[in-house]
Amino acid sequence: MIRAAIVGLGWWGQVLAKAIHGKSGKIAVIRGVTRTPSRAAAFSDETGIPVDADFEALLTENTIDALILATPHSQHVAQIEAAAAAGKHVFVEKPLALTAEGAARAFDACRAAGVVLAVGQNRRFLPAVADLKAMVGSGVLGRILHVEGNFSGPSGYRHKPGVWRATGAESPSGGMTGKGLHLTDLMIDMFGPPAEVDARSFR
Repeated sequence: MIRAAIVGLGWWGQVLAKAIHGKSGKIAVIRGVTRTPSRAAAFSDETGIPVDADFEALLTENTIDALILATPHSQHVAQIEAAAAAGKHVFVEKPLALTAEGAARAFDACRAAGVVLAVGQNRRFLPAVADLKAMVGSGVLGRILHVEGNFSGPSGYRHKPGVWRATGAESPSGGMTGKGLHLTDLMIDMFGPPAEVDARSFR
């Protein structure tokens, strides 16, 4: 049984924790850490998971095997490096980092420490995506000449003014940071890494 701690208990962090809490024989969330524990009081009462604000103490806790990071994007690299140095496995929400250099640092830290680093690209596991990947792999679609993705939905309207997800510092690629990333990940998963990239952003 993997004993995990969830770090970051905003809306999505609570979704992640509740998705596995009491539902898996392989992993259990046994502790939560968030900047403002009072905002997660109802979550703690509902789940029985104790919550505090001490990330540093979490790293020295020998009953914790892994961290689930649902924190602001800009915090990921430093938190991953700290977790790796403490010998803890990491599941981190996407994006892994905001720069290629940061992503490399996170990857190298976990590889050097011999811990697993996983990124939450959950759409790879959707049944429709699995079916599409099988079709691509079997050749039933023939030679793939062009791939195009479109992400359309109202989730941006859920963000209140000033929320960190909507800031340029945390989402420097605009819509690509949170949503478009899923589409590029699926393209790479199905067709392999690109030979070159040309990025254009329009508003």
